[in-house]
Amino acid sequence: MGNIKRFFLGGNTSAGFFSYHDNIIDLDRNMLYILKGMPGGGKSSLMREIGENAVREGYNVEFHHCPSDPNSVDGVVITELKVGIVDGTAPHIIDPIYPGLIDKIIDLGQFIDSELLKLYKSELFNAKQMNKEAYRRAFNYFKASKPIYDEIESANKSKVDFVGVNKLTQNAIDRIFSKEQAVTNVTGFKTRHQFSAAYTPEGFFDYTSTIIDGVKDRYYLNGEIGTGKTTFLNRIAEEAILRNYHIEIFHNPLIPSKIDSLLIKELNTIISTKKEIKNYIYTTIDLDEYFDGESSNKDDYLLFNSLVERGIEALSGAKEAHILMESVYKKCINYKGIDEIKKNLWEDILEYK
Repeated sequence: MGNIKRFFLGGNTSAGFFSYHDNIIDLDRNMLYILKGMPGGGKSSLMREIGENAVREGYNVEFHHCPSDPNSVDGVVITELKVGIVDGTAPHIIDPIYPGLIDKIIDLGQFIDSELLKLYKSELFNAKQMNKEAYRRAFNYFKASKPIYDEIESANKSKVDFVGVNKLTQNAIDRIFSKEQAVTNVTGFKTRHQFSAAYTPEGFFDYTSTIIDGVKDRYYLNGEIGTGKTTFLNRIAEEAILRNYHIEIFHNPLIPSKIDSLLIKELNTIISTKKEIKNYIYTTIDLDEYFDGESSNKDDYLLFNSLVERGIEALSGAKEAHILMESVYKKCINYKGIDEIKKNLWEDILEYK
């Protein structure tokens, strides 16, 4: 059995829907299959089934989950075969870069009974409008939380000894990069961006543990808001890039300009702000050592958390609308045709053994 890692390529953030779908698989690939289709059209089921087939065959597989439905997948990568499959429909539209060479479009829309679908036109339009309004509300709440976060960050920065933080950062850089390479012949993106967690209609989902699992050296980066965690991780990333290492950057699911975790592949090392790392053997890097006392702006924390919760509640309306759209399309799709596509696609992928 192969290993499974789970990520999110997109996120419902304070900047709206934020996509890293172009980071699913790099250009040194055998093939990226881009699925085009409709809600309820079997894209996620197709990708999940092929991914599970690959795991049973002993391949390592990445499942890239959907932030609008964390139980569905937006993409699958079969690592050893250098093959990816991705949902290329809105809001994360993906088109081929080199059609027929390393990219191939698969049109599942051909299996829609358009005449039957016309009978449900008003239902679809209403569901689409419900979906749009729910996301508008959610993104407004997430957007409103960002200035409160900034206020907390600004207030806390005044209590940080950044001279001490800079010394700690340099010591950590010296320690992390003093090790010999643990992994060689690494391929793929030099710098890859994605999310390990997301705010979804079903609440906050975090797949960080699937990234941490199997990594040899783990560092837990502890620190209050404003103590410089993202600056610390950016400096580690810059050093890794200077040394020509491959890195994976996992961004904050609410504020994507900030970083939650950094994986350095050649060193088999991860530095993460996520508490999930405490379930493993780890070393703590504590920026709170240079933070002078507890934060005094408790009301701002409460307001920030309340706005995020309101955003998650609003997303649940988007889920209801999406379920309505899926239920309509499911009445109008020839799934036998999609099953045939799935069978042929799996046979095609196995040609890359």
